[in-house]
Amino acid sequence: MLFMGMGMKVLRYDDAQIAEYSNATEYLLNKTEYATMLFLMKAKPNKAWATPFVTGHKYKLHWG
Repeated sequence: MLFMGMGMKVLRYDDAQIAEYSNATEYLLNKTEYATMLFLMKAKPNKAWATPFVTGHKYKLHWG
């Protein structure tokens, strides 16, 4: 399998998560809080950038 260089970054963005830090910017810059999902090139479509999300929670998504 080949992996594309750019991963999708997911950060849990609930108010309670952010409140644990002195400000939101500190939380956003903490790279250990992010999960990274790599895109599988040459794979079946059902194995590429699909992830479950829990309803009732907020998430921040970005690529790079």
